Amino acid sequence: MTYDYLSLGAATKKYAAKEFPSPSKIWRTLNAKEHAIFERQMQDRNSATYKAVIAGRRAHMTLEHDDAQKDAFQEALLETYSRDIGTDIDETWAKEMGVVSITHKYRGKFDGVGVYKGRETVWDYKKTNKIKTPSGIKKYLKQCSAYAIAHNEMYGSKIDQIAIFNIGGKTIDELSTRVFTYDLEGDHYNEWLDDVKAYWTEVQSRATLPV
Repeated sequence: MTYDYLSLGAATKKYAAKEFPSPSKIWRTLNAKEHAIFERQMQDRNSATYKAVIAGRRAHMTLEHDDAQKDAFQEALLETYSRDIGTDIDETWAKEMGVVSITHKYRGKFDGVGVYKGRETVWDYKKTNKIKTPSGIKKYLKQCSAYAIAHNEMYGSKIDQIAIFNIGGKTIDELSTRVFTYDLEGDHYNEWLDDVKAYWTEVQSRATLPV
């Protein structure tokens, strides 16, 4: 399948969506206290949170560019991903491209989109110290739902599945994988749309407060 994909910046400009929030901005707004704690933890380079986030970002770059940059751990991570997950990806349409939902007023950048095990799918890479449980990926499911909804709106696609590609382990010997797949229209779908509505309600209420 071939679509005329746009970078997030180009999609934002094309659809005049500069004021539209990303999923992360929506959650920062709706969970301000939790985000403040996270920010404090990220200020400490010795914190477990900081180290996990940096490791996750590096792994994300490895998977996005299919390039381990001669690092032994990243090479093992890429090999594990290719063996356990990549073989089930039938088609990759795009990685790291922008989508905008005019209907629901948000924008974002997906990790990957294509066909996974025969179904049109939006997927997200998650590198964690330990493999996640289903209860631990709720936020990621909503994020994938956001991208799938916007992709279908923009391109008339028929994405009906979302997937989280989870790679866990802090050392080469610990590396393992788990794939979480769900139908698009589940609880996460409705919960995401509720989050968007709550965000805009909060933003509008702030705008009407007296100065």
